[in-house]
Amino acid sequence: MIGPLDETENANPFGVFLPEVRDLLPVGHARPRADHPLVPWKDESHTHQWVDVDHAGQQLDRFEQCLRDELPGLLLPKERGHLIVVTGPVGMGKTTLIHRCVQRAHEYLQELSRHFEEQARPNLAPRPVVAMAGGYKNGGEEVSWDGRGNFADTQEINAAIRDKLVETLEEEFPGVSLDPSVTGDDVRGAFSSISKLLAQQNSVLFAIVPHIDWRDAGGEVRTNFLKTWLSHAQSRIVLFVEISHQNPRTAGEVIAGLPTNTAVTHLSLGSLATEDTVKFTEAARGGHPDPEDAPPLPAIPGQGQGPGQGSAPAQDPWRHADVRYLRQECFRVAERQRLAGGRVRVTAADLAAPTLDSADLGRASADPARPPRRPA
Repeated sequence: MIGPLDETENANPFGVFLPEVRDLLPVGHARPRADHPLVPWKDESHTHQWVDVDHAGQQLDRFEQCLRDELPGLLLPKERGHLIVVTGPVGMGKTTLIHRCVQRAHEYLQELSRHFEEQARPNLAPRPVVAMAGGYKNGGEEVSWDGRGNFADTQEINAAIRDKLVETLEEEFPGVSLDPSVTGDDVRGAFSSISKLLAQQNSVLFAIVPHIDWRDAGGEVRTNFLKTWLSHAQSRIVLFVEISHQNPRTAGEVIAGLPTNTAVTHLSLGSLATEDTVKFTEAARGGHPDPEDAPPLPAIPGQGQGPGQGSAPAQDPWRHADVRYLRQECFRVAERQRLAGGRVRVTAADLAAPTLDSADLGRASADPARPPRRPA
């Protein structure tokens, strides 16, 4: 989900700079990557690279409404926190959506801060604290494997994630002595102490739980994992948990296993459509449409161009691609144009849709996360 990078005509507008890298290297030495989650709350260059494909904008709006509805109770000591569960196939932008939600939370809390300042009550606005247990890419490798190279049990994983979050709290609140229970064996009790710490510091914790590659086809382990983290979402704590699925039904089953009437919001991403490629490439040109002389997009069987056209079953070649493939394909085309010395201007018609052979088509509905083949 990326758009414009800068105003230089020969730059690759689909490249993503790693957060904080440009602060560490001399000017001009940082190089953008073709594949990295957007982290707009940390790197301003990522802010304008967001593109609403796969209806991600609707999910973002849903999160903001949840935040506005739940924040008053979230700040009360006797109320609970909130669990945000983001599901979707591999490569569809779940981590980017989480980071975009965090940015939206920052914007909302800044709005509150300005409101309280106008009322001469500046100390009432809570400060956002972001803790990433899996880094910017939200990987769970460091917390899900033990020292013997075996997949850790769930209790060990929960404790390891808690330890990562506590590291951020120690950095955010230097000089503040943490209660010993924060690092104790009782992980749920640790979050109760973290909640009290946040109240003392008038802060809200947005904690990103890393994506765990569960060996659990049926989803029961994932459901129990979510139940555990739901209990950890206490006052002033918002937890983001990312769940990948091979089949959309699995996500529904995992979420359905959670208790009802609880503080849970489910954000779901699905599959791409051909119009998303147009959105993606137009965004890199500041919203300007494809030029009139650009070749048209290939017709998609079953969609047609008007009433009565295209009665054959639809097989959109982009439906079984993912956002990661779309981003990499755009980057590849733009890089080719840039190195050729011409103007960098990628249109949707320049992109090569993923190729699907008969084996891919047979597995597509059952395994939408399976990476598509890159055209030769």
